[in-house]
Amino acid sequence: MALHISLCLPTLLTSAPSAGKALLLSHLASTLHSEKQNHIVTVHLADTSLDPRSLLGSYISSSVHPGTFEWKEGVLVRAMREGKWVVFEDVDRASNEVLGVIKPLVESLELGKWIGGRARLTVPSQRTVVAHHHFMLFATRSMAPTRNGTFHPPTFLGSHKFSEVVVTSSSAEELSTIINAKFPRLAGCAAQVIIKMWNAIEQLPRPASSRDIGLRELQQICQRIDHLLPSSQQTMDIQEDSDRPLTFQDIFPNPTLREDIYLEARDVFFGAGTSTAATRAHVKSIAELVGDALSLDHDRQQWLLHGKSSVFDVERDSNGAVKSVCLGRTRLPAQNVKLTSTRNPRPFAMHKPALSLMSRIANAISHREPVLLTGETGTGKTSAITHLAALLNQNLVSLNLSHQTESSDLIGGLKPIDSRVPGSHLQEKFLALFGATFSRRKNEKFETEVRKAVNECKWKRAVGLWKESVRLALERLHAKDVGDDR
Repeated sequence: MALHISLCLPTLLTSAPSAGKALLLSHLASTLHSEKQNHIVTVHLADTSLDPRSLLGSYISSSVHPGTFEWKEGVLVRAMREGKWVVFEDVDRASNEVLGVIKPLVESLELGKWIGGRARLTVPSQRTVVAHHHFMLFATRSMAPTRNGTFHPPTFLGSHKFSEVVVTSSSAEELSTIINAKFPRLAGCAAQVIIKMWNAIEQLPRPASSRDIGLRELQQICQRIDHLLPSSQQTMDIQEDSDRPLTFQDIFPNPTLREDIYLEARDVFFGAGTSTAATRAHVKSIAELVGDALSLDHDRQQWLLHGKSSVFDVERDSNGAVKSVCLGRTRLPAQNVKLTSTRNPRPFAMHKPALSLMSRIANAISHREPVLLTGETGTGKTSAITHLAALLNQNLVSLNLSHQTESSDLIGGLKPIDSRVPGSHLQEKFLALFGATFSRRKNEKFETEVRKAVNECKWKRAVGLWKESVRLALERLHAKDVGDDR
């Protein structure tokens, strides 16, 4: 990758999912351009509805000169001028329309360019954009390797113009180094047994409908196990016997702790919903593999999954306000609010399935993990979130997404407005102030003229009449102040 950066070549990074492509690019950018913030611009091309105009730019209604249009640069053109790194994620899943837009840019960066040549892109109806000398172009694709560990060659439009770099998956020794650095309390034998269990899960035959198990899941289970350990506890570093490999029972002799680890592994590895028989069989295999690794018999596993009841407790202060909520193994602090504004949550049946669901949601919240709730309509997904938010005094924003939902609905944007709407609001305020200052009966003709100008959208005349009334009001106030002084 460093060689490609030195030659300013467009680089395609290929690896298995969650192998660390984005992390490598982020580390390189922070090392080479430590003086800049947000040096990487990421564009997700898996969204086939992406408009190519958002990359190049388009004409928009001017906010400075109403009634005219001005050119607004797209994210790709702006990154070229500022010399940032652009990363096209999942480039192999992009539409041909988008690939056709970026292909000329990739061709201007290929190996045959002259020394010192910069990236160039011709924007329709605009000039040719020459990139800053720090500009770099990357693309990524994630796919499962073949049986011999290789990857299929890329076949998307313009793929032969990229210089490909294959990011290999980390070995067991490298994974141990990562865990030892990120989770010091799991360093040594604990990291080895966790990696061994994760590797066994990863090697299970996986149906196409099931989710991938990658490095992200390994970090999640390590984080959750580290969170389960008391702050004063350190894992024991035991010398491994050549005759018998180490197990979780050797590292964590407390059976209650291993049961909690099993429940954490359920949420990470096999707690997602199942829809097909093959997926259910795969999930069952993972559950049995994890249970055997934790030295839990079949009856104990079934009791943990279906028979164990989660703890539910609400802690209140002397005034009756909620301080925290305890759900299962997780304690979530409530937001401090005034007692007068505390609202009683609507009735909610805290039965066993709902309590189990809320405890899993609360555990994910404590680890700041995104949660996807899957189920049929009316099964209580929204109700569980609403009740938990009410208990914690948290504001809940609910958005109904559909194919008609646009990005501007989430992050905002410029929209055309009718000038009569703000003009009517100003007219209402003007009439209230005018009636409080002057006699409306004596100035009926003036008020009629103002109303006529607003209704006919003659804003120049309406503003002139408003200013005239302001001038007369100031004169009246000045005369009143002079009379009071006398």
